[in-house]
Amino acid sequence: MAVSKKMVEGVFVVGLVVTMMNVWGGVSVEGAISCNQVVSAMTPCATYLLGNAATPAAACCPSIRGLDSEVKATPDRQAVCNCLKTQAQSYGVKLGKAANLPGLCKVTDLNVPISPNVDCSKVH
Repeated sequence: MAVSKKMVEGVFVVGLVVTMMNVWGGVSVEGAISCNQVVSAMTPCATYLLGNAATPAAACCPSIRGLDSEVKATPDRQAVCNCLKTQAQSYGVKLGKAANLPGLCKVTDLNVPISPNVDCSKVH
């Protein structure tokens, strides 16, 4: 019976530690924008960003402003930066057009550099 009680206590402690790790892990990334959110918001801008249109589509700026309103802090801007850096390289985004987009859409918090060489950890 004593072995069984120790096993139950051990399982309880392991479960408690795993739960605490999940809670603490969630705090460090809470509020961070996911790359899926960024890609979804940028999709209406694709023809402009890829160089196939002279101006952004009508749905582009409202979508970007929606994402901009969700960017609250440095971890959000760094997450957006990392996502844009990866996606821009993968899809051949025209960097000059990408650099113009925040100004064209009048966004403030989403104004992060898009470059294959940017160090997103330095974005604040």
